[in-house]
This record gives sequence, C-alpha cells and structure tokens, in this order.
Amino acid sequence: MPKSKEWSRLREIWRGMHKRCENPRCHDFPKYGAKGITVCREWAEFEPFYQWAMTHGYKDKYTLERLAVTRGYSPGNCRWISRKAQAYNRTTNTRYTIDGHTRTLAEWSAEYGVPDYVICHRIEKGWSIEDAIKTPKRKYVRK
Repeated sequence: MPKSKEWSRLREIWRGMHKRCENPRCHDFPKYGAKGITVCREWAEFEPFYQWAMTHGYKDKYTLERLAVTRGYSPGNCRWISRKAQAYNRTTNTRYTIDGHTRTLAEWSAEYGVPDYVICHRIEKGWSIEDAIKTPKRKYVRK
C-alpha cells in the first residue's frame, strides 16, 4: 500500500477512532467508548478501513461522520462530509423549528443572512425565534 498524504491522514483518523472507543484513558472515551460506541471488527485492521474510505468519497477536506450517533463506527454507519456539515450535526447544537423546518442557528443565520450573534442577542431580549431569525439586520448609517 502506498504511503501517501491520504494514507497518513486516514491512519490518524483510524487511530483516533479506536482510541476514543477503546482507551479509557483517552479524554474523549466518556463520549464514545463509555457510551457503548465501538469500531466494527472489519475495521480492526487499517487496510480495510483505508479501502472503504478510498471507495466511499474520502477527500482530504472531509471528516468521518457516524450517521446514527448512538451506533458505532462501521461501513454502514459512516460517511465523509465537510467540516461545516459536521459542525451542523453536533449534539450540542440548538435547533429551532420555523414553518415546519428544523435547523441549527448557524443554518438559519446563513439562510436569512442575519449573523448568529444578532439572532442570539434578539432571543436574549425576548424576541420570538421566528422574528429573531427572519427580521433583517438593520444597517446603520453614520452621520
């Protein structure tokens, strides 16, 4: 197997996955291994993981995502996505529903062009979620 840039990066992703799930001394173990998140037997060795990654959309700029956060790392539960998309999927994100659509604050901010800090400030001031997100940001003109 050629030892390319991809090979090295994938090796680190593979190691990190095992460390989070199997090493109780890892600082991320409480969020993974302690919650029953495991790595499938097929990916116990690096080569099968490398082959899967190279045939399932791996790119240097992508990160590995588990589709079902309560299930472990396996070919059927993982995919490669951008860092931005990965950030939207964090369990710590707050999601808001408007007109039957649920999105993160960052997604609503991008859709309506209102900075997230403005939306948060409005919510803190007692604005409804819908008004805080949908009301355009005022442009101030200096005199």
